[in-house]
Amino acid sequence: METQRLSFCRICAAACGISVTVEDERIVRVRGDIDHPYSRGYVCAKARGLPEWHHSAARLDRPRMLGHEVTWDVLLEDLAGRLRSTIDNGGANSIALYLATGLAYDSGGQVAAGMWMQAVGSSSFYTAATVDNAPVLVAAELLTGNPMLNPVWDPDVPGLVLLIGTNPVVSHGYGTTLPDPVRRLRDHRAAGGRIWVIDPRRSESAALADEHLAVRPGSDVALLAALVRSVLDDGIDPTELCDPADVAALRAAVEPFTLERAAVAAGIEVERLDQLLDDVLAHRGRLAMFCGTGTTMSTDGVLTEWLRWVLLVITGSLDRPGGMRFNRGIVNRPRPPRGAPVAAPGPRSRPELPRVAGQIPAVALVDEIEAGHVRALIVTGGNPITAFPEPDRLRTALRSLEVLAVVDVMDSELVEIATHVMPATGQLERADLSLAEHVSIRSGIQATTAVVGPVADRRPVWWMLGGIAGRLGVSFMGGVDVDLLDDRSFLGGILGHTEVGAAAVFAAGPHGVDVPIEFGWVRETMLPGGHWQIAPGIMLERLAQHVAPHTDPAAGLVLIPRREMAWSNSVRFAGPPTRLPTMRLHPDDAAAAAIHHGDTVAVSSEHGSITAVAEIDENVRTGVVSVTHARGINSPGLLTSSHIDVDPLTTMPRASGLLVTLRTAAN
Repeated sequence: METQRLSFCRICAAACGISVTVEDERIVRVRGDIDHPYSRGYVCAKARGLPEWHHSAARLDRPRMLGHEVTWDVLLEDLAGRLRSTIDNGGANSIALYLATGLAYDSGGQVAAGMWMQAVGSSSFYTAATVDNAPVLVAAELLTGNPMLNPVWDPDVPGLVLLIGTNPVVSHGYGTTLPDPVRRLRDHRAAGGRIWVIDPRRSESAALADEHLAVRPGSDVALLAALVRSVLDDGIDPTELCDPADVAALRAAVEPFTLERAAVAAGIEVERLDQLLDDVLAHRGRLAMFCGTGTTMSTDGVLTEWLRWVLLVITGSLDRPGGMRFNRGIVNRPRPPRGAPVAAPGPRSRPELPRVAGQIPAVALVDEIEAGHVRALIVTGGNPITAFPEPDRLRTALRSLEVLAVVDVMDSELVEIATHVMPATGQLERADLSLAEHVSIRSGIQATTAVVGPVADRRPVWWMLGGIAGRLGVSFMGGVDVDLLDDRSFLGGILGHTEVGAAAVFAAGPHGVDVPIEFGWVRETMLPGGHWQIAPGIMLERLAQHVAPHTDPAAGLVLIPRREMAWSNSVRFAGPPTRLPTMRLHPDDAAAAAIHHGDTVAVSSEHGSITAVAEIDENVRTGVVSVTHARGINSPGLLTSSHIDVDPLTTMPRASGLLVTLRTAAN
């Protein structure tokens, strides 16, 4: 007999409500929950593909050690013994943990990973944030002192929204999550709001906007700096919100960035920028902006993020009704700074690179392994081979580790080379909370119990880490025996000190609990003197050194990243399997390179080459090549470098704006 069970999707931070059809504990179908207050019956192709994903033949069922199936007791005893030896010989920091996207929305596993590292005494903590999101964290910390403070857009409030290098129709938002993105964009316009999309490609989101600027990749800095300059020249006085000395320094820094200079950099008519400026000025106090990987992965992504904050501040559109707000959250509440922060040392093999939000840069992992500083690595919910630069070099380094323990739900190349494989419960087999509070359009939290019980020997990530900690003899959760807990009791501990409490959260279930939206609390409690730090010296210096993108077509084509609806990075949730990524380019560029639709094409940079399938697309700006994110052996990481063009502040490798050449397989 079929039954319907409510839950929410945990593929991304949008946390859309889902109704799961179950027959004899088998997932038959996933649809949108029409009664969910935020997603309103919407689900994307990834969520609809959950039955196929959940029952995939590639699911991991049993622990493996050195390629052989073993019991959990055998694996955990052996792994703990090896980790103890690693600590004794190399110190606690020789054990590293990489927390990737697959664990980012496993609330119990995510929290347990941080607790486990603290219990072990290691600070060798890596996450996917330094793969694609570090500029967001760095800019927030520079302006507010806290890297996790994040402005959130309320699409129900009519105003002006600028989407820069982001495509929420596919990604569901970056910085602001958008469940039901198509309807939200349409509803925003219907209520009198305006939408501009600034992107080299006429994306799915651009098709729903009022205006689209098909700018040259890398021109975002000049464009935003010109808007800041023009807004200040219009007579706006932000000294109530900022230190007057900072305002003066900012004025001097943006003085060279005229609209005419921005138009040349972007390759568009200056009249279009005049129109954009008029819209910005007409929506003072009602401006919203968010960016995506198209900017964060570029050379000066941190400048784009900083200027985004600055434009929001000087137009009075931050932490005020009508503008972008900050969610206090229920579990992850930001705390006011206590004195000057003490920066932990970065990677020993790459001392020029700082930590980002307490994390060691992902680009340094291969160097740390080769130098012998990292001897054991635990990978949770991801695959560095498909996400990091120089994957061939990384493969060799990973094979040299004393321990490579992989926590995942699916088989992969990384699993094949792991010393220890730990099969995790999938999202429909576990209870969970929505903890991405700082990026959610919802001011609240939702919970779910498991839709079905786990099969085979799959276990929760918190249970695995607790089992290792117990065998290592380190304190984890105050020494509580994890075998006495289940998902809900573990998550109840996370909620135990919140104002709402575990009982109320789980009683509300996937429809969630809302808490009041607040304005002004960041300025009042988080900022010294109530002033936004809009003019950090390092940003002013970077802006003065900024170089506009090249304008000569003969210099080559420019690579930009793209996401696809059925995929989450290298994981496919729906549709037929594909061996190669897709590469989209304008018909004029295709004709010039003698490339036809469907051709297999080698895309090459100065660092390497990948193979992709060509799609001719007039929505892509001329001179631009749009390639999907990580895809196994043809990951765009092959086109990037872990040393060349690595941003010294955000530690991000340059993965957007790279010059590339194309060659068909026949050539």
